[in-house]
Amino acid sequence: MSQTRTLSGLPASPGIAIGEPVLIENRPLPVIRVAISPERVEEEINRLREAAVRVGEHLAALREAARARMGAEFAAILEAHRLLLFDPALTDEVEAVIRRELVCAEWALEEVVRRFLQRFDQLADVYLRERQVDLLDVAAHWQRELQGKPQPQLANEQPRVLLADDIPPSQAIQLAAGSVIGFASEAGGLTSHTTIIAKSLGIPAVVGVEGLVESARRGELVIVDGFEGHVLINPDPALVEVYRWREEEHRRRRQELLQQVHLPAATTDGHQVRLLANVDLLHEVESATLAGAEGVGLFRSEFLFMQTAPLLPDEDTQYQAYRKLLAAFPGLPVTIRTYDLGGRKLAREILGSMENNPALGLRGVRLSLARPDFFRTQLRALLRVAAEFPGQLRVMVPMVAHLEEVRAVKILLQRLAQELREEGVTVPPTLALGAMIEVPAAALLAEHFARELDFLSIGTNDLTQYTLAVDRANREVARTYRPFHPAVLRLLERVITAGRRAGIPVSLCGELASDPLAVPVLIGLGLPEFSMHPPALPVIRRLIRGISLSEARRIARKALSFASAKEVEEFLWESFSGLLARLQVRVRV
Repeated sequence: MSQTRTLSGLPASPGIAIGEPVLIENRPLPVIRVAISPERVEEEINRLREAAVRVGEHLAALREAARARMGAEFAAILEAHRLLLFDPALTDEVEAVIRRELVCAEWALEEVVRRFLQRFDQLADVYLRERQVDLLDVAAHWQRELQGKPQPQLANEQPRVLLADDIPPSQAIQLAAGSVIGFASEAGGLTSHTTIIAKSLGIPAVVGVEGLVESARRGELVIVDGFEGHVLINPDPALVEVYRWREEEHRRRRQELLQQVHLPAATTDGHQVRLLANVDLLHEVESATLAGAEGVGLFRSEFLFMQTAPLLPDEDTQYQAYRKLLAAFPGLPVTIRTYDLGGRKLAREILGSMENNPALGLRGVRLSLARPDFFRTQLRALLRVAAEFPGQLRVMVPMVAHLEEVRAVKILLQRLAQELREEGVTVPPTLALGAMIEVPAAALLAEHFARELDFLSIGTNDLTQYTLAVDRANREVARTYRPFHPAVLRLLERVITAGRRAGIPVSLCGELASDPLAVPVLIGLGLPEFSMHPPALPVIRRLIRGISLSEARRIARKALSFASAKEVEEFLWESFSGLLARLQVRVRV
């Protein structure tokens, strides 16, 4: 075995995975322009079509495996890819290039995809225009088949660690369908689709690892450390033993924590907070309840549209999904965020054009109010289910920046409630309406929003991004994305204080809620509700039970006094490291 190599990236999902690596490269395959004679055109088109059929069969098999092991939400992503593969807007264009330019199928496919990527905002087909990532994924499958290359297969009886340059959606789905025990990639961010899946499944993950694929080509064994953000290639036996011990300790500690989920999330001096779960897909409900979630602090409803791609889900489909979610948490609060589409999550049937700066464009509540047809459908479904579960549903609108947006949603809810009554449908007398505070403008005006809403929820992922002007999906600036920046902490304090003075709940559902180092600051600032991915709940519960409110307040006051994120992080580590060590909770230094 060659010398150990240690690579560093961003810790995306905690835990340790040790195993044989499976290396997957998703970089575009080289394509050579090969001229064909006119007599061979039909033969080449048949070869193109036959390759598409084989890819379709492959995607269908993956779809059924995903449906059996994970549910319809995951399966629907692969079905959307299969439909895209046979979309005439794509296939007809590739065949036309073969006929017109007398070139091989590989070159024609490459050329059409290149043209589509260059002119996505001018495409007549809305579906293709808004499915850039999926188009690249499908085209890669198609090229492999045309070139006789094997399709990536993650399902295997032997547990393995996935190493890749990038992981497209079709492979991200296979994280749960196969036997992947951990993964690392050169690309990806802390809030990417793949990272979300890994966290919900409890798979250790590290992203943003430069040079990973090249370094791992001769790897026989690999360790992924999702705590520290390290990937070890060909570790020596002593290191393997150390990490196996850590892995076993982590597993043992996790089981111990799961046995304590019935205990209240209360500090040593009796201050109690509520721990809620972030739920992306309905299959996570079971893990949330097992982890002791006291309700749902964030249900990302935009994931529902994957089930009916390329269309948006109708009213009854949404009603049934919401009903299932609320029924799983009897008597507990369930917060459903209205579609947070736009930006990088473009709704195929909603936006009519691409945007130059999508993060600052038509997204969240702006998009919902600009395209009210789909928003009305969602609000009607929410009103119907709220009547069936009185006092339990909380509806949250994302990306608010103006009070007028909140007032417009209120008016729309009133009109839709009256519309449903006239149809003979029961609606609730009141419906808890809240807003996601993730724009600095809304945080600065939190006291005004608090007077008009029933609750507030802080989305620290976007709030940090917009406050620091850092694209959280850009690997080049990922290390300057620092949620412990004093400017971010001061905005958190302002929102929490506004909620307390108005007498309404305030929750935090961004990644910061599950960061062990953030616990004393958030408790000290007076945050009453934490919401996070289910696997993090037992750890955060134990940490809360290990500190006092008075000490947390002291730590929070001191953290707010610093001028840089580095100072805050160093102070928190110095102040909290003793407790973290005693409770055997690992965080990245």
